Amino acid sequence: MKKIFLFLFAALFAWACASGPENPADSVFINGIVYTVDESNPKAEAVAVKDGLILAVGTTAEIQEYIGENTEVIDLEGKTMTPGFIESHAHLMGIGYNKLELDLMYVKTYDELVEKVAEAVAKAKPGDWITGRGWHQDKWIQKPEKMVKGFQTNEPLNAVSPDNPVFLRHASGHASFANAKALELAGIANLKGERPGEVEGGEIIVDDLGNPTGVLTERASNLVARLVPEETPERAEEALTLALQELVEKGITSFHDAGSGQDVIDLVQKFKDEGKLTVRQYIMLTGRQPELLEEWYKKGPMIDSEDH
Repeated sequence: MKKIFLFLFAALFAWACASGPENPADSVFINGIVYTVDESNPKAEAVAVKDGLILAVGTTAEIQEYIGENTEVIDLEGKTMTPGFIESHAHLMGIGYNKLELDLMYVKTYDELVEKVAEAVAKAKPGDWITGRGWHQDKWIQKPEKMVKGFQTNEPLNAVSPDNPVFLRHASGHASFANAKALELAGIANLKGERPGEVEGGEIIVDDLGNPTGVLTERASNLVARLVPEETPERAEEALTLALQELVEKGITSFHDAGSGQDVIDLVQKFKDEGKLTVRQYIMLTGRQPELLEEWYKKGPMIDSEDH
């Protein structure tokens, strides 16, 4: 009788082990330094994840209990793991278009910026627009000799691109830089020493003689931006794809888009419907389209039924 009992016990134990955990994780991360952002348990070694949510955190031994037959096991090998980052203020489509245009985010000097424009001009046809994003004069390791109100002037840009209009957006999104050709097309020029007209909500920066320096702040940028050929739907989709890819690579899982129109909202919704929206979005309406604001005041905020 005792032998039969022992046999049944052993069989039940083997069955329990073979059946795996009652609530197996989709994936587990073990042997790491995990920052939980939980004051009561700030650091752990391992994490179990199920259906896109954290199932449990603890030691590697504790999390082993959530490993089932189909659980993916990732050994962190001592590396650091953190919760996803939340970007609190940025421009979603700008990130993508930055990948499609001249990427000026990492230029270290004004000369390097001019060199990149010159390379683009060499590949372009006369009259083609040269566009780019990401420059920031305060991040350059060396400032140009001539500056007005803290910004560079466009004489070197004019020299390398006399026939191609150039329009380069600032990293902040609150300024832009244009060459003489682009300013000419926009009707911004020094006429008999007179300063260009005032721009509501922005500024055309000029030197002591009244010559436009090429730097346009805030809404003044629209004087040139509106002349840049319109984007195609295909290019917009490519830009959003590249933006989402960039966010995922940087560990950003939630994004606050600081001002977009209905076109961007519709595109983001399209990506969500197609299962391609890989980062949660909080989209602020642009303040530059009063009719859009009025429309949304009547409708109220749109809150996703899921968590995107």
